[in-house]
Amino acid sequence: MALFNDVHYVLASSTQAGRHKKLSALLDLHGATSAPPHTHIIALAGSHIQREYEGSLHVVSDMWVQRSVVLGKLQPTKALTVNVSVVACATDLSQWDLEVLSAGITSLGGQWRTALTRDVTHLFALHKQSDKQFRITQNMNVLDTATPPAPGKLSPSALIPPKNPASVLNKLKTSPGGFYAGTPRLAYRAEYFTGGRDGNILITKGLDHDEEFIIRGVFEISRKNFFFTPDGDFNPANVFHGRLADLKLSCRLTAGRSKAFKFSSRDFPTVVNNLSAFKNLVPKERYYETVSVIQDAIGHGRSIKLTHNLFEANDEAQGGTSDEDGNGSTAITHPDSLGSEFDIVTWPVADRCKGHLQDVASKHNICPLPAYDQNHVLIPPLQYEAKLKGALVEVHMAFYHHRVKKSRRDIFEAVLRELIVLSPPAPMPSSRFKRRRLDDGPCTERRNK
Repeated sequence: MALFNDVHYVLASSTQAGRHKKLSALLDLHGATSAPPHTHIIALAGSHIQREYEGSLHVVSDMWVQRSVVLGKLQPTKALTVNVSVVACATDLSQWDLEVLSAGITSLGGQWRTALTRDVTHLFALHKQSDKQFRITQNMNVLDTATPPAPGKLSPSALIPPKNPASVLNKLKTSPGGFYAGTPRLAYRAEYFTGGRDGNILITKGLDHDEEFIIRGVFEISRKNFFFTPDGDFNPANVFHGRLADLKLSCRLTAGRSKAFKFSSRDFPTVVNNLSAFKNLVPKERYYETVSVIQDAIGHGRSIKLTHNLFEANDEAQGGTSDEDGNGSTAITHPDSLGSEFDIVTWPVADRCKGHLQDVASKHNICPLPAYDQNHVLIPPLQYEAKLKGALVEVHMAFYHHRVKKSRRDIFEAVLRELIVLSPPAPMPSSRFKRRRLDDGPCTERRNK
């Protein structure tokens, strides 16, 4: 009798295409079938899978399949189920340590995250005052890798110091890896790297290696022209929107109105001057139209258009591996390591986009916004609008130039690299005329009793 003779399996939708084929081939080779009625669901990770099917199907990991084949005997399903009790990530560890930890956690059925998401239960750190400071939620254990933890559950601790304007400005001005956008005459420190079809990338001048010129500052995200939503308000019926695979999310950055972070409004004119100077580093072609990142709107002043590529072609589409896509977005972490809410299969787009998303999913990876809330937790797509629209944020961005000969345009882009919420959106103004009973008569005629 074949090893998996009584196994009718279904693979979780979040399983990568390559992994899906290998598991299916291995199961079919040993007598399993994907025909209903299903008895087992096989998932690489995902607590939502276990909750959805618990009690109706055996929920097991791919390790259950491999161990059963190696040992030549079906292993107990309870021993190799999708373990959702440990969801771990780490900070400030070496690449070698990260590989060992992640391999150990996942091989035992746990889950590994490359960013601090809401479902993380355990954080590995060298010490509690780690340079990459996290705020640990109440359901998370802090595992100090330098000092063995005491027996029993560790009490949660907050590792993020309160964000005050002075500390934020000091970070923007002095920490390595970028330049404060409010520093005068930044263009003297930058030059363009010719990237061919990928565009011209602004890099730091004078280094012995080419490195993106990252500019950073504090801004308020405008409530107008806000397209940092899961589908960017894409409409396939609009021919000017192009393909979903080429979709770029966007928003407008304005001068902050916070009294505490008053340097945001004070330095905003300098930021605009710097961006204009970056544009002027490119020799202007005659009869070419310039598409600037600086937006002018009557009655609303100046703003900066910030963009983010939502999709990235995967290795199968590219015929190999790649560290960067063709539009300057850095390679993303695969959604399997971020959790089910960041999966391309379940990405929350409008109904009009769902068919197009299915077409895109086989050859593309999703690139979630690298946007973090005040606790430094990656913001899920369904919360983009609620947590970002109107928020005061710390932004790190790169600068790109594309010359499109066919349409005779010079296009400049400010590309998001990282965003951290400093202050949540202010509530909308209240009104005594809202939510009143119209049959009670005019509210302006009521007397105070």
